[in-house]
Amino acid sequence: MAIRVVLADDEPLIVKGLRKLIPWETFGMEIAGHAFDGRELLRRIEEENPELVVSDICMPHLSGIDMIKELKNRGSSAKIIFISAYQEFAYARDAVAFGAVDYIVKPVVREQLEKAVAKAADLILAENEEVRLKDKLRLLESKTESERMREWLEQLADGLLSPETEAFRALLAKMEGPLYTIAVVEPDEAAGTSDRWPAQERKLIEFAVENVLNELVRDAGRGQVFRRGSRHVVVATHRRQDEAIALMDDIREKINLYLKLSVSIGVGLPVGDAGRLADSRNQAEQALKTSYFEGKNKVLVYREIASGGAAESELFAVQQDIVRRIGAGDWAQAKQTLERLLELIRAAAEGNPELAVSTAFSSVLFIVQELKKHGVSLDGESFDMQGLQSRLGGYPTFGALSQGVRERIETLIRRIEARPGNREKPLMARIKAYIEEHYAEELTLESVAAIAFMNPYYFSSFFKKHTNRNFKAYVTEIRMNRAAWLLAQTDLMVYEIAERVGYQNARHFSDTFKKTYGKLPNEYKQSLKK
Repeated sequence: MAIRVVLADDEPLIVKGLRKLIPWETFGMEIAGHAFDGRELLRRIEEENPELVVSDICMPHLSGIDMIKELKNRGSSAKIIFISAYQEFAYARDAVAFGAVDYIVKPVVREQLEKAVAKAADLILAENEEVRLKDKLRLLESKTESERMREWLEQLADGLLSPETEAFRALLAKMEGPLYTIAVVEPDEAAGTSDRWPAQERKLIEFAVENVLNELVRDAGRGQVFRRGSRHVVVATHRRQDEAIALMDDIREKINLYLKLSVSIGVGLPVGDAGRLADSRNQAEQALKTSYFEGKNKVLVYREIASGGAAESELFAVQQDIVRRIGAGDWAQAKQTLERLLELIRAAAEGNPELAVSTAFSSVLFIVQELKKHGVSLDGESFDMQGLQSRLGGYPTFGALSQGVRERIETLIRRIEARPGNREKPLMARIKAYIEEHYAEELTLESVAAIAFMNPYYFSSFFKKHTNRNFKAYVTEIRMNRAAWLLAQTDLMVYEIAERVGYQNARHFSDTFKKTYGKLPNEYKQSLKK
C-alpha cells in the first residue's frame, strides 16, 4: 500500500510544483490531497489520514509548531517536512526539535526534496516494517530484474542505498571490484538543451549510446550502466587505477567511430567501498562541467579546483580599465585589456559554466553602464542589452562565450567611434586623465592646450563646452578635493599639503581652500574630529 501524502502551501503554484517536482511513486508514495491554509490542512489530515505531510511552515491560521502539537494531541503519527523561507531558519530548526522530519529552504530544489522524502519514507517504513515490507515486495515483483537493477544502481550512485540492505548485497555480487568508478557520458549536442534534436531522433541516439555502453561495460563484465535524462551513468568495476580511464577512452572512440557522434565523459575518482560511490558520481558530474572550459569530445577526469581564483577587486579594476581606455579612444589597448578580463573570468569560474556566463554578462553590463555615466551615447540602436545573458548562456564552450563577448565589445567600440558626438569624448577623456595625473604640477591653460594640439583660445571654449566649467576652476576643484582628502586621512602639515596639490604659496592655498570649503585647512581638519 502506497504512503499517502498531503501537500500544503498558501500559494497554489507551489503546491502544483511540489506535485510535479519529484516522481512520488518511486518512493512508494501517492498524493492524497492538498490544502491552502492551516485549518484546511487539519481537515485534510483528518479525512485522508496521510502518513506524510509536506507543508509551508508559516500557513494562515496555524503555525508549524502549533500544527505539530495539534497532530500529537489527535494521536496522528504523520511525519512532517516543512518548507521555509530564509528568514524562517531558526523557526524551522525549532520545528524539527518538536518532531518535524526535516525542513527545506525555498525555492525547493528537487534533490533536497528527494532526500527529505527518502528520510521520511525510512522512518515510516521503520515504524510499520511488516506492512511496508509486503508493499515493497509487491512493488518489486511487478518490475523486471533489469528495472530493479537500474533503480538500485541509481540509489547506490546517489548514496541512498544502505549497505545493510539485500539490494546492496545483490548489486555487490554483480560488481566484484575491488575498485569502483562512476563516469557520466553525454553526447555533446545534448549538453544544456533538450530541444536541439527532434524527440524521436534523440531517443534513437540515447538508445544507440546505451547499446554501445552495454556492450563495452555490462556485457564485458566491467560494470553496470543506467540512464538519467540525456546522460548515461557508467558504474565501472576494475582492479587497477588506470583501467577506468582506459575504458572511458575506449567508449569515446567507439561512439565517435560507430555513431559518428561527439561525446564528453566526466570521470570521478575510484573508491574501494561501493557505499561511497556517491562521491565518485558527484566528482564525475563536476568533471563533465569542465568540458565547457576544456573543450568537447574528451574524457575529463575529476581534479580539485584550486581555490583563490580571480579576486572580485581585480575583476573590477580590469573592467574599469577597459572603460577608461574605451572612453579615451584607446581601442587597441582596450581590446588587449579585454583579453585579461576573459582570463580572469575563466579563473574565477573554473568548473562552473553558470558562473562564467553570469560574470561575463555582469562585466559587459558594467562596461556599458559606466560608459553611459561618462557621457558616451549608447542608445538602444547602438547597443542592445536585452536578452544578452541568455545569448551568452547559449554558447556551448567558454571559448565560444569569449568570442561572443569580444564581438559585442568590438561592436560597441565601432559604434562609439562612428557617432559624431562621441569623436570628441575620447580627447576630452585624455585631457581629464592628464589633469588628474599632473594636478600637483604647474598646469596652465597653454600647457594643457598644447597636449590637446589646440590653440589656447579654442581649447578654453572646447573645455568649457564639455565640462561646463572654465579650465582654472576645474583644476582648482581637483586640487581642493585632493587637499580635503589629505587633511582627513594624513597628518601632513598645511604647507606640505599645499605643495602636494600644486601650490607653492601656503597662504594662497589656505585662502583658496577657505573659498571652497568655508574654513581654513586647520579649521577643516579640526571639524572632522568632532
